[in-house]
Parts: sequence; C-alpha cells; structure tokens
Amino acid sequence: MGASNLTSSAAGGPENASAGRNASAGELYQAISVVHWFIMSIASLGFVENGVLLWFLCFRVRRHPFTVYITHLSIADISLLFCIFILTVDYALDFELSPGYYYTMVTLSVTFLFGYNTGLYLLTAISVERCLSVLYPIWYRCQRPKHQSGFVCALLWALSCLVTSMEYVMCIDSEGQSHSPRGCRAVIIFIAVLSFLVFTPLMVVSSTVLVVKIRKNSWAPHTSKLYLVIAVTIVIFLIFAMPMRLLYLLYYEYWPTFGNLHHISLLFSTINSSANPVIYFFVGSSPKKRFKESLKVVLTRAFKEETQPRRQEGNGHSATIETVL
Repeated sequence: MGASNLTSSAAGGPENASAGRNASAGELYQAISVVHWFIMSIASLGFVENGVLLWFLCFRVRRHPFTVYITHLSIADISLLFCIFILTVDYALDFELSPGYYYTMVTLSVTFLFGYNTGLYLLTAISVERCLSVLYPIWYRCQRPKHQSGFVCALLWALSCLVTSMEYVMCIDSEGQSHSPRGCRAVIIFIAVLSFLVFTPLMVVSSTVLVVKIRKNSWAPHTSKLYLVIAVTIVIFLIFAMPMRLLYLLYYEYWPTFGNLHHISLLFSTINSSANPVIYFFVGSSPKKRFKESLKVVLTRAFKEETQPRRQEGNGHSATIETVL
C-alpha cells in the first residue's frame, strides 16, 4: 500500500526515504514496473466506474436505506483509488523528494487509510442492517428510524477519522521524528482488535445468518438481487482487503520482512475498490439483455428492495405476510 511504503520510508525523513527507494529500485525494478502499470490502469478504471455510480446514485436512482450506504461506500472507494493512483505514479516514476512533496505524500497516505477504514465499517453496517431486516421484518418496516442510514454513516466516518488520526499521530512520522514504539504498538493492537475481532466477525456472522435465513424461506429462489450484491461484495472484500490490512499493520514493525509485499497489497486494494461497480452491474443486469439495458435500469434492479411473500402455517391454513428485502 502507498501508506505502508511511505510510513516505513518516512520514518527517517525525506533523505532516508530517498535512500530506501534507491535501494529497492534495483533487482525488482522490472517486476515492480509491471505491477505498477496494472495498479494505475485498474485504479483509473475503478475511479471512473465509482464516479459514474456515484452520479447515478445521487441523481438517477431512487434513494432508500441501502443506496445511502452504497453512496458513502462509493465515496470512500473514490478517495482510496485516487490516492493509490497518485502514490503509484510517484513510486513508479521515482520523483525527487522535496519538503512540500513529502507532506503531500503523507496526506495522500493518510487519506488512503481513511478511505480503507471507512469501507470496512460501511460494509459491516450494510450486512448487519440487511440481517436485521430479515430477522426483524416488522421492526424494519415500522419502527426503524427514518434517517438511521445517514446517522450510521456519519458515525462510521467519524470513527474512521478517529482511528486514522490515531494511526497517523502514533505510527506515521510527519517531520522525520520517531514516535514511541509503545504508543504505535498500542494503536496497532487497537486497530487489529477493532478490525479483526469486532467489525469482521460482525460482517461474517450477519452475512451467514442472512444467507441461512433466506435459504430456509419458501421464496428463496425469488429473493431480491440485493442480497446477492451484498454477499459477493463482502466475499471480494474479505479476499482482497482484509489480508492486506494485516500486512499494513505488520509493516510498521517488520518492514524489512514484509516491505516488498506492499506492491501486491496496493494491487489487491485497487481490485477490491474497483470491483464493486462491476458487481452491481452484473448482478443487476439481465443475462439475456446484458449491455443492452440502460445503467439506470440495471442499478435500480440491483439495489431494489422488493416485497416478497413468506408463508407461515397456522390453524390448518397458510397465511401470507410481507417482508421488505
């Protein structure tokens, strides 16, 4: 990741960062260049995809609680991809360092972390709320606060800002001064607990419960595509993003061991943030009319909250109730 590269090299200030770059630009130069071309290409494509998606979500697609989360997730992905692209171009071209340049790279790296953390928190909120909508359909339809999605998104942005600020202050140098190893280690432990023992388990458990509950219902084959969108998005995130977060934390103390992997971590993070619009398109489009329907129709179908019947047996006859998906 750009932040991992910068945090390790930045710890000694601009001069040490330049020396570190010259040392690493030797035997791996050709391989790194190929990886960087892939990263820059995918990041550019993902940035455009998320930009188009954001425009449709804001102006063309009917808004409901789920699209509010997707809108914020798209903003987080756009900021992350922009930072990845700039940091990758910088590393690939090996610009000369200057004080103003150095602080710009630090700012981009911190913004990258901010977008990454927010994406994790928002995906967890999406999976938990969808799970609640199935477990407690009456509450979801009748008692759920009207602006809950907006409030939760604001809360998660604030949490991401707090976590990122802690990581920056304790582990990322801004003026070449070494911070307390104990302080940085404490922040790393806190972030690891928050990411791997709080948010990731919530995401996995809620998604698993959601899939199990849906498969047990008689209308499972006709379930809204919204659930498939959530499931695929979370699987992609767990494959490409979560292992990278572990590497990012290891970089702070074990850069000599894991430093060469930061090119792969950049690539994986880029794929994860660029994949979401593609997932929405392929899930929402009709197989027989793919690439022939308007993007508005495709996104509306992918994000649609359908009302489906669920049968309940009682007193010798079947009753039908509605559940919002």
